[in-house]
Amino acid sequence: MKKLTIANVKISQVMTEDLITVFIGSTVEEVVKKMVDYDVECLPVIDAEGVLHGLVTFRDIVMKVVYPLTKIRESKVEKIMSKSLVTCNPDHTVFDVVKIMKNKHLRRIPVVDAKNKLVGLVTDFDLALFGWEFK
Repeated sequence: MKKLTIANVKISQVMTEDLITVFIGSTVEEVVKKMVDYDVECLPVIDAEGVLHGLVTFRDIVMKVVYPLTKIRESKVEKIMSKSLVTCNPDHTVFDVVKIMKNKHLRRIPVVDAKNKLVGLVTDFDLALFGWEFK
C-alpha cells in the first residue's frame, strides 16, 4: 500500500466542500449574521453560477467596517472582500498548497475549477488534521 504524504495527496482529499457562502450584492449585515449563525470567520463570495469573486473574513469586517465606523446595513460585501485571491485547483497536492500558504502567509485558500467555480476551501486547520485518523 502506498504511503500518503503531502507530496502525493491531492487537495481535493482534504479540502472542505460543503461551504457556507454569500452572494455578490450581500450586505455586510447579512455577512455578519451568516458568520455568527454558522460560527465561521471566512465566507467565499460567489455569483449565482457559483463563480468565486472574493473572500470576506472577520478581519475584513473589523478593519474596514467596525474600526472606521462604517454603516454595515448599507455597505456591500464587494467593498470589503478580498479580491486579489490566491487559489488552487483540486489536483494540487497538499505539498503545493502548504508551500503557497507558507510563502504568502495565508490561512485559507479557495479551491476552484478551470472556470473559477468554487468547489472547496482548504484551511490551515484542514492541513493540521492531515494524516490523523479519527474514529
